[in-house]
Amino acid sequence: MLTAAIIAEYNPFHNGHAYHIAETRLTGATHIVAVMSGNFTQRGAPAVAEKRVRVEAALCCGADLVLELPLPYAMGSAQRFAFGAVGIARALGCVDMLSFGSESGFLSIIEAAARAIDSPLVSERLPYYLEKGDTFARARQLAVSDLFGDEVGDMLSNPNDTLGVEYVRQLILSGSDIVPFCMKRVGAGHNDHTPAGEIASASFLRGLWRTGDLSVLAPYMPQGSKEAYQKGIELGLAPMDDSRLDLPMLAHLRRLSAEEIALLPDVSEGLENRLLAAIRRSVAMEEVYTAAKSKRYTASRIRRILMSAFLGIDGSLAKNPVPYIRVLGFNQRGRQILSVAREHAVLPVSDSLATLEKHGGVCASMARLEAMSTDLYTLGLPKMLSCGYDYTADSIRL
Repeated sequence: MLTAAIIAEYNPFHNGHAYHIAETRLTGATHIVAVMSGNFTQRGAPAVAEKRVRVEAALCCGADLVLELPLPYAMGSAQRFAFGAVGIARALGCVDMLSFGSESGFLSIIEAAARAIDSPLVSERLPYYLEKGDTFARARQLAVSDLFGDEVGDMLSNPNDTLGVEYVRQLILSGSDIVPFCMKRVGAGHNDHTPAGEIASASFLRGLWRTGDLSVLAPYMPQGSKEAYQKGIELGLAPMDDSRLDLPMLAHLRRLSAEEIALLPDVSEGLENRLLAAIRRSVAMEEVYTAAKSKRYTASRIRRILMSAFLGIDGSLAKNPVPYIRVLGFNQRGRQILSVAREHAVLPVSDSLATLEKHGGVCASMARLEAMSTDLYTLGLPKMLSCGYDYTADSIRL
């Protein structure tokens, strides 16, 4: 039994994701664990379909076990996203390999970049670029390039390379014996607006879905994924209309003070004042985003912060290690992984949010946050659901 972990959003699951799983199996992996974002994603937006729809698609198309990346990490920066996801893979106690895709496919250079970003020399160089108004990500890339060369610095210039660097960095920092495997992405890039053959980016597919029905996505999705999403549509769990969250979100934001905004994840350097001014002079969420973003503060960072405010994500909670392992779905091979995990996992494992909440402390806080965020998420579904759905909905079992 050789178990590989894949960190993903599957928003939605497409042919590129199926290719990644197939390539991972070719390395000898017999079992695949997907650590997947729940109902909200790293770009600070709700997922296109409720998480159990996306879980079923993943299980129908090659994954064996799907675990939830809790909300504060799923909606975090690359560093926090990796911190949470790698933490889950490690805590399961039976993961041998971490498989990820990257634009470059150069694992050795990604590993060099992962070591470089923690160099004291980079920390010393970073303020030079921050003072010039660069984003943290851009400033760090430039500092690494100055000190370690452009080949290493370039690993911080593309989204999947950057995530790969953060995954490897977390493995190094934790002293994990999980082996990284890097696969070069094929077909369309992360945010490409046109497909490449039968592979299209998730962002392209989300945009396509907004203009038509599921059939327009069919050429770019495996059959099992299409069937899972069609079932989700019939149940009213897809597609998500995130515009339906705009008004309640704006209403909530208008109640906040600068002091409350300052406590949110990723707020620093007086950004709370800029955000508060944008909120108070805007009459729509898109206006808030436009007014608040700048060269220094990217649109994705602004969206994450404001969505965190709406969902009640406390900045201090996001700094904690992952407190539990929540199972969202599995097949027969997934059952085998869970059987081994029962002997080796170092965190509570359950598919029941209520059971995890009973562990108290951070487990309880995280579980309640997850449930509440789902209550808000369902306001944008074709079938609006009552509160408590995340406590009562069954995990997916194939």
